[in-house]
Amino acid sequence: MDKKEITVSVLKSIFGVIPYGGAALDELFFEYNGRIKQNRLNRFTEILAENFTKDTVINLENIKTEDFNDLFESVLRRVVQTKSELKLLRFKDILIKELNCPSENVELIDHYLDLISNLTEEEIKIMYNHRYFTISYEEEIDEMNSLKDSLTSLEQQMKNETIIINESKFRKPYDEVKIKYDKKKEHILSFAKYKTAEFYGLSENKFMFYKQRLFSKGLLIDNRMNRIGNLPFGHMGITEFGIEFIDFIQNSEE
Repeated sequence: MDKKEITVSVLKSIFGVIPYGGAALDELFFEYNGRIKQNRLNRFTEILAENFTKDTVINLENIKTEDFNDLFESVLRRVVQTKSELKLLRFKDILIKELNCPSENVELIDHYLDLISNLTEEEIKIMYNHRYFTISYEEEIDEMNSLKDSLTSLEQQMKNETIIINESKFRKPYDEVKIKYDKKKEHILSFAKYKTAEFYGLSENKFMFYKQRLFSKGLLIDNRMNRIGNLPFGHMGITEFGIEFIDFIQNSEE
């Protein structure tokens, strides 16, 4: 028996212990019509078989649960709709994770699966890098602007002093504020690249389109602090739902 036959045999034996529609899954998985879809299923079978046979920490008892059975069917329906190897790996990671540590909110997982299916890898990367742009980040910008105002005020006071000895009394507080301002500015600007199309190798139009799509799915929010001068979709932040989705993907990949 060659490696492929062993792989199929292993998976069929696993599917056979599923009490809720195991036969239907077997038919869907191995008898699915269409060469392209069949090839996608075969590739996913290989990916799963590699993990089922080498990962000794998988809790196979959870295969018998109704929730996992529903999740498995949901994943298979999406597998045949994608040609992305990365998405197949994400789906595999989710199945493994749910076997070892089932989620409490199973209804939300189906929504996550839809997002993985519908989002491009570029969109997922944009969303992932926007995880820095939270309320805390906006508050740091406010701190930076406040420090800048303080510097301007101290500079003006030094200019107004005609006696050098009096001017020197502002030098120490000015230097202290300047150090804080430069450090804060450097920190904030270190993330600025994630808001540019160039970082992702995209045109401005494509970058804008992807951000609008992420906005429409509730993953990014536009101009959270309503700052004056910000163009629509120019300065976006991540939503709580976006953070939860990223956490779900990351936890599945661990």
